[in-house]
Amino acid sequence: MSTTIPPDHDDGPGAAPRPQPRRRTRVLGIAAVAVAVVLATASTDENEPARVDDAGAAASGGGGEQAQPEVFAVGDLVKLGDWRVQVHGVTDPLESTNEFLTPAPGNRWVAVDTEVTNMGSEPQAVSSLLCFEAVDDQNRSYTLAVTADTGSATPDGEVGPGAARRGTLAYEVPADAAGLRLVFKCDLFS
Repeated sequence: MSTTIPPDHDDGPGAAPRPQPRRRTRVLGIAAVAVAVVLATASTDENEPARVDDAGAAASGGGGEQAQPEVFAVGDLVKLGDWRVQVHGVTDPLESTNEFLTPAPGNRWVAVDTEVTNMGSEPQAVSSLLCFEAVDDQNRSYTLAVTADTGSATPDGEVGPGAARRGTLAYEVPADAAGLRLVFKCDLFS
């Protein structure tokens, strides 16, 4: 048995023409431009990532603008806006302890032990899905692999002023993906 779903609008002879969504498109276009202008003007030097020394002050990184974002090493403590981020270690490939939970054929899992610290004066939320992504040397981005068995929780949740959260992020990437780097983008204007 099958059911035919009638169309929302009959385009037969003598039917009224469909209204064009010009006003909606115009409004969405204006909204997109407004958001882009706000983001472009709100970004400041405070939102530029910088390596932090053991004393807690941002290390001077030399002057001038860089064409590419600065890349930091595992273990570096990095300040971005009100956040400090540190990668404690990387497991590549991450081997599954469950024979039924494995990466797709031709892929591998990569796990990143990460810690975030809120240096601001207000509580802030961290979301592994929204704040982090893995990017390879071909600029392909990868989101969190929720089925990967890392053995520890992600750093998700509310982080109070001066508090930190540590957890493991896992990404499913092609077996031949190279030059992987972790991108932290939790700061609104980063």
